[in-house]
Amino acid sequence: MIQPEKVYLMTKAAAFEKREAHRALKIVNYRRKDYVLSRMLLVLLSVTIAYAILVATVIFLVIMANESLVLSVTEMVFIILGILAGYVVVLLFYYVVSHKFYGERHVKARRDVKKYLAVLKALDSYNEERA
Repeated sequence: MIQPEKVYLMTKAAAFEKREAHRALKIVNYRRKDYVLSRMLLVLLSVTIAYAILVATVIFLVIMANESLVLSVTEMVFIILGILAGYVVVLLFYYVVSHKFYGERHVKARRDVKKYLAVLKALDSYNEERA
C-alpha cells in the first residue's frame, strides 16, 4: 500500500538531493566566516588582476594615441594617485558586495541543509513507526 506521507517526504528529499545537495553540503562544511573569507579573497584577487589589465590597456592606448606625450613629474604623481584611488574604491565596492553575497549564500545553504535533515529525520522516524 502506498503511503502518501512517506512518498511526500521521499520526493522532497530527492528533489533537494537532485538540485542543491552537492553545493549546499560543500558550503556548509565551512564555518560562515571561513567560507566568506575564502570567497572574498578569490573575488579581490580577480578584481585586482582585472583592474591591472584595465589600467595597463588604458595606458597603452593613451601612449599609442599620443606618441609625443610628455608628462611632468607632478602630472605623473596625480595620475598614479588617481589610479590607486580608483583601485581602492573598486576594491572596497567588491569587498562589500562579495561579503554580503557569500554571507547570504552560506546562510541559505545552512537553512536548506537543516530542512533536508529535518525531512530525513521525519522519514526515518516514519519508517521506524511503521516497521
